Amino acid sequence: MTITKEEVLDHVNNELDRSETDTTLKEHLLAALKWLSLEDNHLWVEATVDTIIGRPYYSLPLDYKDMIEIKVEDNKPLGKITWEEYQSLIANQTSANYGLPRCYALHGGFWYPYQTPDAVYEVTLFYPGFILEIEKEVEVVDAIPFKDIYRDAVYAKTKAMVLRNIGLTDDAIKYELELRNLILPPLKKMIERIPKFVKNTDL
Repeated sequence: MTITKEEVLDHVNNELDRSETDTTLKEHLLAALKWLSLEDNHLWVEATVDTIIGRPYYSLPLDYKDMIEIKVEDNKPLGKITWEEYQSLIANQTSANYGLPRCYALHGGFWYPYQTPDAVYEVTLFYPGFILEIEKEVEVVDAIPFKDIYRDAVYAKTKAMVLRNIGLTDDAIKYELELRNLILPPLKKMIERIPKFVKNTDL
């Protein structure tokens, strides 16, 4: 089940005894969605892009926060290498070295597959994203990207944004504390975390 803008509007007006309209609520709802998407890895995105023969780099998505996985066609996920390792691999590269990518490096807002593609492949990117500050904000609030399990979080943050806007800061804080202390902790437990490995430096 999805969360709709109309449901958020009804909830806010009933809970706060307000008469917000679709137009006035839009700004507060958008701000709430942006905040929630940046607060942690709550918004997961799957995006596809086609490779171009011989093209060594591809732009990271605008809403990208951190890359989790890149898959080419139905092959196993690409391995991740450092920029320095990538530079070493492509030294003296020619078109004869092009092939099916097997790893990638991130650098300067781009991802670089190695091997450089020798054909057009469909690539799928999996990553945590965030709500963009773009002209498509109407589409964002009309098609809320968060799953139903985030309903209470969206409601609470939107109510806090509305209350702050009308100067009722203390009431806004009440909803923000509820959000941080009661609503978000169970949601955070469900987030897939990237394992971090620390090199052992013990002698």
